[in-house]
Amino acid sequence: MSVARPKKVMDALDAISDDSDDSGSDSSGEEEQQKAAEQAPAKKQKAGITIEDLQKQGYTGGPSVLYMKPPEETAQANWAWSDGKALKGKEDAEESYEERQRTHEAATSAAEEGARLAMKAQQHAARLRDEARQEREEAVQKSRKDSFGQKEKRKRDAGMQSRGKSTVEEEKRIARQLGVYSGFD
Repeated sequence: MSVARPKKVMDALDAISDDSDDSGSDSSGEEEQQKAAEQAPAKKQKAGITIEDLQKQGYTGGPSVLYMKPPEETAQANWAWSDGKALKGKEDAEESYEERQRTHEAATSAAEEGARLAMKAQQHAARLRDEARQEREEAVQKSRKDSFGQKEKRKRDAGMQSRGKSTVEEEKRIARQLGVYSGFD
């Protein structure tokens, strides 16, 4: 019968222990470790991801900080109240005559365009008011020609019944319009 030997397990404390067993066991332990390392499945080493790999997959880089302008160096900030006189000297020199003429022309043409559009909108609103007034007058004249029954029908259609508000009669009328005939009338 063969006696099964217990497998030697790596222990971190074995390396630091002071009491050493026989020297033969140390060398056999190292040999076993080497054999175990050879027999263990080789672990895949991670391949480094490069920028080229990412670009092949469609990734693109964002804006780079290398192209940013450095912040402007400003003098010591003065947060005290100012009367504005210090900045008058820093303003641009006076405009030339041609620049003033261009500015004047642009402002004038814009004001004329705005006035023209306002007049057009006012005329449109007046035309709409006149059309609405004419429609009301035509409706009044038409109502004078209609019989009492026609007037009441028009009022009912507009939801302006002048007689008592009987909800039962109203529901029956709506049902008749929808084609429901119950025989209960």
